[in-house]
Amino acid sequence: MRRVAQLLSAIASVLLFAIGVMLTYEVVARYFFNAPTIWAEELSRLAMIWAVFLGSAALLRSGEHIRVTVLTDKLSAKGQAVMDVFALVFVAVISGFVAWHGAPIAWDSYVRGRTVGSMLDLPSWVSQASVPLGFGLIAIQAVALILARPSQPPKAAHPEHIEL
Repeated sequence: MRRVAQLLSAIASVLLFAIGVMLTYEVVARYFFNAPTIWAEELSRLAMIWAVFLGSAALLRSGEHIRVTVLTDKLSAKGQAVMDVFALVFVAVISGFVAWHGAPIAWDSYVRGRTVGSMLDLPSWVSQASVPLGFGLIAIQAVALILARPSQPPKAAHPEHIEL
């Protein structure tokens, strides 16, 4: 799963870079040449959707999602480990639920040929498919982290936490 997470992270990075290129092109075309594009904003939005959902599984693997630890920091190392597993189970269940219920929506849009109704008139399933795929990957990553948990030592307190 590590290589998959690295690949997804790389794809998300490329998509984010492409967003910057597309929006820079749009700004130059619109304000310097008075010739706005019909594609830059919509494709940038689509790339952002995919980047977020593909990158989320990689972020879960590296532990870089936002965490509220005000209560768990007060627990022992074993208590923190138990709560980490509980959180991963919760993430896996919710992500699996979203993936399971999101897939038929994307499939239905594909079968019916729905489009977004914009100037590019992209098929709706292109953006909708990111939800079941992204959440499915998050669920798989959460399960992989749970299964790898017994071989890992307990996490130390995170020095990067900001104390208020």
